[in-house]
Amino acid sequence: MLRVITAEAAYTTEELADILGLPISTIRKYNFHFAKIGVQFTKKQGRLAYTNDDVTIFHELKRIYAHPEMTLEKAVITVAKKFNLVPDTPPNISTEKQTLILEPLEVQMKDIQSYIDAKFEERERQLISMAREIRALKKAQQQKKSFYKWLKTFFEK
Repeated sequence: MLRVITAEAAYTTEELADILGLPISTIRKYNFHFAKIGVQFTKKQGRLAYTNDDVTIFHELKRIYAHPEMTLEKAVITVAKKFNLVPDTPPNISTEKQTLILEPLEVQMKDIQSYIDAKFEERERQLISMAREIRALKKAQQQKKSFYKWLKTFFEK
């Protein structure tokens, strides 16, 4: 949400609590619930600074939340919608649509996994082949050394 700040009064959390007649912890709890739905209040020098509009928002939240069957989450969402603080939430996607979205992704994941498996097997074959070549070279070197040792015994006498 984009809000233009004018040179109006800025209240601290403590001042807002005094204005509303609520404990500071309640203001922080309300703030937390607003943050959960994406509503952020202005900060000045690292501290929250509430405007007159914000005071109105909190007054409305307090009024709506006072209804017996109202939960805090519902009250925060209601106030946010009333003051256009967050866009309307998109309707729930049906399971059919979810399936249609997920099927191509599952196919893509399977293709990627099979590609990774094929590359892994190819690399493993290459490593085994290299290990065999190295072993054969070492064996050939050992045979050359033993031949030269044998040949050397004839010349040393």
